Amino acid sequence: MKKVFIIAVALLVCVAAGAQKKATTTKSAAQPVAQPAQPASTSAKSTASASKKQFIPAKGDFSFGVTWNPISKFGTYQPNPGDFAGGFVNSLGDYPHELYILGIDPQFSFQLRYHMSDQWSLRTALGLSGSKVNYKEYVTSDADANSKVVDCINSNLNGVSLGLEAEYTKSFGPLAFIGGFGLQFAIGGGSMTMDYGNPFVKNALPATMPYLSLSTADVQTLNEYQPLSGNFHAAHVTYARPLERYNVGYCKALALTCNMGIEYFFIGQMSITAAVTFVPVAFFFQPETYTRFEGWYYNSNTDQGRKEYEFLVSPGSTALLYGTQNIGLRLGFNYYL
Repeated sequence: MKKVFIIAVALLVCVAAGAQKKATTTKSAAQPVAQPAQPASTSAKSTASASKKQFIPAKGDFSFGVTWNPISKFGTYQPNPGDFAGGFVNSLGDYPHELYILGIDPQFSFQLRYHMSDQWSLRTALGLSGSKVNYKEYVTSDADANSKVVDCINSNLNGVSLGLEAEYTKSFGPLAFIGGFGLQFAIGGGSMTMDYGNPFVKNALPATMPYLSLSTADVQTLNEYQPLSGNFHAAHVTYARPLERYNVGYCKALALTCNMGIEYFFIGQMSITAAVTFVPVAFFFQPETYTRFEGWYYNSNTDQGRKEYEFLVSPGSTALLYGTQNIGLRLGFNYYL
């Protein structure tokens, strides 16, 4: 009996072992063995690295941007911040005889750049400059000494420039060196007009703001009209005052431009640039400058009164500038399409 019990226990052990083995085999077939899991930090680092891939311009890329030149040396278009408008009008009128209005590298421009290769690009820029200043002063009324009237000088100036440059780019991660050269064409023009509060009357010089009153200076600008006893421009004119000074056509310039600076990609496909610009050679073409004025004409007792006159201040000039202080700082913001 004891022997039979031992044999029965042995058979149960064998059956149980066989069932366990079968269950294990079935589970292994149904569920493949899992691979060891990668650390979470390594996976997150790989994803972040892929999302922060540095953008570097390549052949065929376009970028659109705006530039600002805070220290451009060419042209006078508006009063500087904090300056009096009267000082600006005075300085503009004090250009000897010719009305010079031109800006080679305007303070603000739009630019478009196309990458012909990974390192060379073609850059074109359109710049606009201009101002309209209406400077006014009170003067004593000729009709009533206790009243005031207004004299006004109107300055209306404008200019456009178009540049085409070849630029070289060398990238060092998010920072790149840029340098280029090209040609720039600019035109500028405008006029200055004077409106008076006191009209002309017989045998009486109208009261006028000091800057427009008669002058005896050796070098005269807007104040170049003196009585008949002085060095006057028209015979039989007792006194006169300017009404307008203007150019016939536009001042023009063609210049060689160079720049050197850096470009930094601060986020995605957007970058900022800072470059020193200079103009080693520039050709200028100044048109004819005219002045229109009104004077009290006197020839006889029956032939007198107010008349307008016009005379040529300058037949036009040309200039070749090289090695001068034609330096600027071009700050830009660009977006690559």
